Amino acid sequence: TLKSLLPQRAPLALLQAAILQQTAEYIFSLEQEKTRLLQQNTQLKRFIQEFSGSSPKRRRAEDKDEGIGSPDIWEDEKAEDLRREMIELRQQLDKERSVRMMLEEQVRSLEAHMYPEKLKVIAQQVQLQQQQEQVRLLHQEKLEREQQIRTQLLPSHAPPAPTHHPTVIVPAPPPSHHVTVVTM
Repeated sequence: TLKSLLPQRAPLALLQAAILQQTAEYIFSLEQEKTRLLQQNTQLKRFIQEFSGSSPKRRRAEDKDEGIGSPDIWEDEKAEDLRREMIELRQQLDKERSVRMMLEEQVRSLEAHMYPEKLKVIAQQVQLQQQQEQVRLLHQEKLEREQQIRTQLLPSHAPPAPTHHPTVIVPAPPPSHHVTVVTM
């Protein structure tokens, strides 16, 4: 009977001592697997507690080690505790969702209330920018007109266009007050 419970089917001619040895090895491997799973379970529980917290009754049940051959009653209690905790978490999530929705609605109503005030401020800023732009344009037009006047007056009094030849300025005789330009 023990041989039939082993995961690997042993040959029929296996001695009782070998069957017992394989059974002991199998039990040892199951204990190692159980330890690994319990450690993994503990890590997952810590992770869950970081995000949601856990009830004291649940923690007490988690701290118990059921050991080999524990009655299924512990499993039923754990399953029931898990169901209760899931229900509590769902209720908490629903409550947080409703609070979030209520807060979002309050934010929207406050924004709607403040929006006309914001519009006034924005309108004032835009109007100020437009006024500044008009002043800048008027100033620029004034400068351009002054530049045009200068360019219109300067051609009659402007010196001749420069050439690539050296230029010598020779003063004219004093009574006429003219300057004679000689280019070589």
